[in-house]
Amino acid sequence: MGLTITYKNELGTVTMQGGGCTSSLRITETEGLGLVTREYNTAVYSGYDGQQTLGSRATARSITLALEVQSRNAAECVRDALRVFGQSGMLYIKNKDLDRRIYCSQVQIPDVTRVLRGYIATFAVQFVCDSPFFEDADDTVVPLYRRTKLLKSPFVLPAVLGEIVLGGNIEIKGTASVEPVISIYYPTALEGVESIILTNQTTGRSVQLDYAPCADETVTIDIKNRRVNSSLNGNLINYLTKDTFLGDFVLVRGKNIISVNVGDMTSGFTIECKYNNLYSEAVIV
Repeated sequence: MGLTITYKNELGTVTMQGGGCTSSLRITETEGLGLVTREYNTAVYSGYDGQQTLGSRATARSITLALEVQSRNAAECVRDALRVFGQSGMLYIKNKDLDRRIYCSQVQIPDVTRVLRGYIATFAVQFVCDSPFFEDADDTVVPLYRRTKLLKSPFVLPAVLGEIVLGGNIEIKGTASVEPVISIYYPTALEGVESIILTNQTTGRSVQLDYAPCADETVTIDIKNRRVNSSLNGNLINYLTKDTFLGDFVLVRGKNIISVNVGDMTSGFTIECKYNNLYSEAVIV
Protein backbone atom coordinates (compact mmCIF):
# COMPACT_ATOMS: atom_id res chain seq x y z
CA MET A 1 0.00 0.00 0.00
CA GLY A 2 1.33 3.44 -0.97
CA LEU A 3 1.35 6.67 0.96
CA THR A 4 -2.02 7.67 2.44
CA ILE A 5 -2.46 10.81 4.56
CA THR A 6 -5.86 11.34 6.17
CA TYR A 7 -7.15 14.40 8.00
CA LYS A 8 -10.08 13.90 10.39
CA ASN A 9 -12.23 16.06 12.63
CA GLU A 10 -15.91 16.37 13.51
CA LEU A 11 -16.63 17.98 10.13
CA GLY A 12 -15.50 14.95 8.13
CA THR A 13 -12.52 13.18 6.60
CA VAL A 14 -10.14 14.14 3.79
CA THR A 15 -8.06 11.36 2.25
CA MET A 16 -4.94 12.22 0.25
CA GLN A 17 -2.74 9.69 -1.54
CA GLY A 18 0.53 9.61 -3.43
CA GLY A 19 2.59 7.31 -5.58
CA GLY A 20 0.47 6.74 -8.67
CA CYS A 21 -2.85 6.43 -6.86
CA THR A 22 -6.31 6.95 -8.31
CA SER A 23 -7.46 9.33 -5.56
CA SER A 24 -8.96 12.67 -6.58
CA LEU A 25 -6.60 14.36 -4.06
CA ARG A 26 -3.02 13.46 -4.97
CA ILE A 27 0.07 14.32 -2.93
CA THR A 28 2.84 15.69 -5.11
CA GLU A 29 5.22 16.87 -2.36
CA THR A 30 5.62 16.64 1.42
CA GLU A 31 7.65 18.70 3.85
CA GLY A 32 7.99 18.73 7.63
CA LEU A 33 7.94 15.00 8.46
CA GLY A 34 11.59 14.85 9.57
CA LEU A 35 13.19 15.10 12.99
CA VAL A 36 11.86 17.45 15.64
CA THR A 37 13.36 20.94 15.36
CA ARG A 38 14.96 22.25 18.53
CA GLU A 39 15.70 25.73 19.81
CA TYR A 40 18.94 25.96 21.81
CA ASN A 41 20.04 28.29 24.60
CA THR A 42 23.77 28.98 24.51
CA ALA A 43 26.30 31.06 26.37
CA VAL A 44 29.55 32.65 25.15
CA TYR A 45 32.36 33.42 27.60
CA SER A 46 35.15 35.90 27.13
CA GLY A 47 38.47 34.22 26.46
CA TYR A 48 36.93 30.83 25.56
CA ASP A 49 36.50 29.45 22.06
CA GLY A 50 33.11 28.39 20.79
CA GLN A 51 30.05 28.33 23.03
CA GLN A 52 28.34 26.30 25.73
CA THR A 53 24.89 24.82 25.15
CA LEU A 54 22.78 25.38 28.26
CA GLY A 55 19.55 23.73 27.20
CA SER A 56 17.04 23.17 24.43
CA ARG A 57 13.35 22.80 23.73
CA ALA A 58 11.39 21.22 20.90
CA THR A 59 9.52 23.77 18.78
CA ALA A 60 6.16 23.43 17.06
CA ARG A 61 6.03 21.42 13.83
CA SER A 62 4.73 22.60 10.45
CA ILE A 63 3.78 19.99 7.84
CA THR A 64 3.21 21.15 4.28
CA LEU A 65 1.51 19.09 1.57
CA ALA A 66 1.34 20.06 -2.10
CA LEU A 67 -1.89 18.65 -3.54
CA GLU A 68 -3.25 18.15 -7.04
CA VAL A 69 -6.98 17.77 -7.55
CA GLN A 70 -8.09 15.64 -10.50
CA SER A 71 -11.83 15.13 -10.73
CA ARG A 72 -14.76 15.55 -13.07
CA ASN A 73 -15.96 18.13 -10.57
CA ALA A 74 -12.77 19.63 -9.15
CA ALA A 75 -14.56 22.62 -7.62
CA GLU A 76 -16.80 20.41 -5.48
CA CYS A 77 -13.84 18.26 -4.43
CA VAL A 78 -11.86 21.34 -3.34
CA ARG A 79 -14.81 22.83 -1.42
CA ASP A 80 -15.40 19.56 0.47
CA ALA A 81 -11.73 19.40 1.45
CA LEU A 82 -11.52 23.06 2.49
CA ARG A 83 -14.59 22.67 4.70
CA VAL A 84 -12.83 19.95 6.74
CA PHE A 85 -9.45 21.72 6.65
CA GLY A 86 -11.11 24.78 8.18
CA GLN A 87 -11.01 23.23 11.66
CA SER A 88 -8.32 21.64 13.83
CA GLY A 89 -8.06 17.86 13.70
CA MET A 90 -5.90 14.74 13.59
CA LEU A 91 -3.54 13.95 10.72
CA TYR A 92 -2.91 10.24 10.05
CA ILE A 93 0.11 9.13 8.00
CA LYS A 94 0.26 5.57 6.67
CA ASN A 95 2.95 4.17 4.37
CA LYS A 96 3.89 0.48 4.31
CA ASP A 97 4.78 -0.34 7.95
CA LEU A 98 4.53 3.31 9.09
CA ASP A 99 1.24 4.15 10.83
CA ARG A 100 1.30 7.36 12.88
CA ARG A 101 -0.79 10.39 13.76
CA ILE A 102 -0.30 13.96 14.97
CA TYR A 103 -2.75 16.59 16.22
CA CYS A 104 -2.97 19.78 14.15
CA SER A 105 -4.13 22.92 15.93
CA GLN A 106 -3.97 25.20 12.87
CA VAL A 107 -4.43 24.73 9.13
CA GLN A 108 -3.32 27.36 6.63
CA ILE A 109 -4.22 27.28 2.93
CA PRO A 110 -3.33 29.88 0.27
CA ASP A 111 -5.46 30.38 -2.85
CA VAL A 112 -6.23 27.42 -5.11
CA THR A 113 -4.58 27.50 -8.55
CA ARG A 114 -6.66 26.40 -11.53
CA VAL A 115 -4.78 24.24 -14.07
CA LEU A 116 -7.60 22.94 -16.26
CA ARG A 117 -10.95 24.61 -15.70
CA GLY A 118 -13.34 22.34 -13.83
CA TYR A 119 -11.04 19.30 -13.86
CA ILE A 120 -7.56 19.98 -12.43
CA ALA A 121 -6.41 22.33 -9.67
CA THR A 122 -3.47 22.57 -7.28
CA PHE A 123 -3.07 23.98 -3.79
CA ALA A 124 -0.88 23.65 -0.70
CA VAL A 125 -1.94 22.90 2.87
CA GLN A 126 0.17 23.70 5.92
CA PHE A 127 -0.65 21.93 9.19
CA VAL A 128 0.70 23.51 12.38
CA CYS A 129 1.20 21.08 15.29
CA ASP A 130 1.74 22.53 18.78
CA SER A 131 3.41 19.28 19.86
CA PRO A 132 6.01 18.20 17.28
CA PHE A 133 5.91 14.50 18.24
CA PHE A 134 4.07 11.87 16.21
CA GLU A 135 2.07 9.12 17.93
CA ASP A 136 0.96 5.61 17.08
CA ALA A 137 -2.26 5.63 15.06
CA ASP A 138 -4.06 3.95 17.99
CA ASP A 139 -3.68 4.13 21.77
CA THR A 140 -2.39 1.11 23.69
CA VAL A 141 -4.34 -0.06 26.74
CA VAL A 142 -2.68 -2.34 29.33
CA PRO A 143 -4.62 -3.90 32.25
CA LEU A 144 -2.91 -3.30 35.61
CA TYR A 145 -5.51 -4.91 37.88
CA ARG A 146 -8.26 -7.36 37.10
CA ARG A 147 -9.70 -10.23 39.10
CA THR A 148 -11.83 -12.75 37.20
CA LYS A 149 -13.70 -15.78 38.50
CA LEU A 150 -13.18 -18.76 36.19
CA LEU A 151 -14.83 -21.55 38.19
CA LYS A 152 -18.31 -22.54 37.05
CA SER A 153 -20.72 -25.24 38.18
CA PRO A 154 -20.46 -28.12 37.69
CA PHE A 155 -16.66 -28.42 37.93
CA VAL A 156 -14.06 -31.13 38.26
CA LEU A 157 -10.92 -30.76 40.37
CA PRO A 158 -8.18 -29.83 39.78
CA ALA A 159 -9.48 -26.55 38.34
CA VAL A 160 -8.38 -22.91 38.17
CA LEU A 161 -10.53 -20.89 40.59
CA GLY A 162 -9.78 -17.48 39.13
CA GLU A 163 -7.31 -15.19 37.44
CA ILE A 164 -5.70 -12.02 38.82
CA VAL A 165 -3.78 -9.38 36.90
CA LEU A 166 -1.73 -7.33 39.35
CA GLY A 167 0.66 -4.83 37.80
CA GLY A 168 2.42 -5.22 34.48
CA ASN A 169 5.35 -4.39 32.24
CA ILE A 170 4.96 -1.57 29.72
CA GLU A 171 7.46 -1.22 26.87
CA ILE A 172 7.86 2.30 25.49
CA LYS A 173 9.25 2.09 21.94
CA GLY A 174 9.26 5.77 21.01
CA THR A 175 11.89 8.45 21.43
CA ALA A 176 10.46 10.36 24.41
CA SER A 177 8.88 9.72 27.81
CA VAL A 178 5.10 9.26 27.86
CA GLU A 179 2.46 10.65 30.24
CA PRO A 180 -0.28 8.00 30.52
CA VAL A 181 -3.95 7.99 31.48
CA ILE A 182 -4.98 5.68 34.34
CA SER A 183 -8.61 4.49 34.51
CA ILE A 184 -9.98 2.95 37.72
CA TYR A 185 -13.41 1.30 37.69
CA TYR A 186 -15.33 0.57 40.91
CA PRO A 187 -18.29 -1.80 40.35
CA THR A 188 -19.60 -1.44 43.94
CA ALA A 189 -19.52 1.27 46.60
CA LEU A 190 -17.09 1.11 49.52
CA GLU A 191 -18.02 2.26 53.02
CA GLY A 192 -14.57 3.59 53.87
CA VAL A 193 -11.63 5.19 52.15
CA GLU A 194 -9.59 2.79 50.04
CA SER A 195 -5.97 3.49 49.08
CA ILE A 196 -4.73 2.66 45.61
CA ILE A 197 -0.99 2.99 44.96
CA LEU A 198 0.52 2.73 41.49
CA THR A 199 4.32 2.64 41.39
CA ASN A 200 6.66 2.72 38.42
CA GLN A 201 9.46 0.56 39.81
CA THR A 202 11.71 1.67 36.95
CA THR A 203 11.65 5.35 37.98
CA GLY A 204 10.67 4.96 41.64
CA ARG A 205 7.72 7.36 41.23
CA SER A 206 4.20 6.62 42.42
CA VAL A 207 0.61 7.88 42.49
CA GLN A 208 -1.62 7.30 45.53
CA LEU A 209 -5.37 7.93 45.59
CA ASP A 210 -7.27 7.74 48.91
CA TYR A 211 -10.97 7.68 48.06
CA ALA A 212 -14.30 6.09 49.02
CA PRO A 213 -16.04 5.40 45.68
CA CYS A 214 -19.67 5.00 44.72
CA ALA A 215 -21.09 2.06 42.80
CA ASP A 216 -20.41 1.96 39.05
CA GLU A 217 -17.90 4.83 39.23
CA THR A 218 -14.87 5.43 37.01
CA VAL A 219 -11.95 7.58 38.17
CA THR A 220 -9.58 8.86 35.48
CA ILE A 221 -6.07 10.03 36.38
CA ASP A 222 -4.85 12.06 33.41
CA ILE A 223 -1.12 12.58 33.94
CA LYS A 224 -0.55 14.79 30.89
CA ASN A 225 -3.31 17.25 31.74
CA ARG A 226 -2.77 17.01 35.53
CA ARG A 227 -6.37 16.03 36.22
CA VAL A 228 -8.18 13.49 38.40
CA ASN A 229 -11.87 13.20 37.51
CA SER A 230 -14.75 10.99 38.62
CA SER A 231 -17.58 9.97 36.32
CA LEU A 232 -19.97 10.75 39.20
CA ASN A 233 -18.30 13.30 41.50
CA GLY A 234 -16.18 15.50 39.23
CA ASN A 235 -12.77 16.77 40.28
CA LEU A 236 -10.91 14.48 42.74
CA ILE A 237 -7.48 16.12 42.66
CA ASN A 238 -7.65 16.72 46.44
CA TYR A 239 -7.88 12.96 47.07
CA LEU A 240 -4.29 12.43 45.95
CA THR A 241 -1.79 12.19 48.79
CA LYS A 242 0.44 15.19 49.48
CA ASP A 243 3.53 13.35 48.24
CA THR A 244 1.93 12.55 44.87
CA PHE A 245 3.05 14.74 41.96
CA LEU A 246 1.32 13.80 38.72
CA GLY A 247 4.08 15.21 36.52
CA ASP A 248 6.57 12.71 37.97
CA PHE A 249 4.61 9.60 36.96
CA VAL A 250 5.90 9.09 33.42
CA LEU A 251 6.70 6.04 31.33
CA VAL A 252 10.32 6.25 30.19
CA ARG A 253 11.87 4.69 27.10
CA GLY A 254 12.32 0.96 27.42
CA LYS A 255 10.72 -1.30 30.03
CA ASN A 256 8.57 0.17 32.82
CA ILE A 257 7.67 -2.20 35.65
CA ILE A 258 4.36 -1.07 37.18
CA SER A 259 3.25 -2.42 40.55
CA VAL A 260 -0.22 -2.03 42.07
CA ASN A 261 -1.19 -1.99 45.74
CA VAL A 262 -4.93 -2.11 46.47
CA GLY A 263 -7.15 -3.18 49.35
CA ASP A 264 -9.80 -5.90 49.34
CA MET A 265 -11.53 -5.11 46.06
CA THR A 266 -14.49 -7.06 44.69
CA SER A 267 -14.57 -8.93 41.39
CA GLY A 268 -15.10 -6.53 38.53
CA PHE A 269 -12.80 -3.82 39.91
CA THR A 270 -10.25 -2.89 37.24
CA ILE A 271 -7.30 -0.57 36.63
CA GLU A 272 -6.11 0.18 33.10
CA CYS A 273 -3.24 2.24 31.72
CA LYS A 274 -3.67 3.96 28.35
CA TYR A 275 -0.65 5.42 26.57
CA ASN A 276 0.77 6.22 23.15
CA ASN A 277 4.38 6.11 21.99
CA LEU A 278 5.95 9.40 20.87
CA TYR A 279 8.20 9.62 17.80
CA SER A 280 10.52 12.37 16.58
CA GLU A 281 9.73 11.77 12.90
CA ALA A 282 7.45 10.14 10.34
CA VAL A 283 9.92 9.97 7.46
CA ILE A 284 8.59 8.49 4.23
CA VAL A 285 11.19 6.68 2.09
